[in-house]
Amino acid sequence: MSDKAKRLNESQRSEVISKLSQTNSPSKRSIARQYQVSEASIRKVWAKREVCSDLMSEETKKKFRASIGRFKEMEDKFTFKPGDFESETQKRA
Repeated sequence: MSDKAKRLNESQRSEVISKLSQTNSPSKRSIARQYQVSEASIRKVWAKREVCSDLMSEETKKKFRASIGRFKEMEDKFTFKPGDFESETQKRA
């Protein structure tokens, strides 16, 4: 990177949030490299995503909400309860 720090514009911040919202999102480090900013910059964008959502276009907001919905579905699908992994022998006892 040059001496002058590079900053993400509004569109790029929206793209970063969108990418990180995907089910199999790329790492924050790889996104930082792609935009030529620090990983800390990407973490800050992600941490402030609620504030940034006010700046997003309606289309981006729809995509973002859909990504969050898919994540919650996956989370529900992979939430386990006590006893889910008991063997048949343990269940009979």
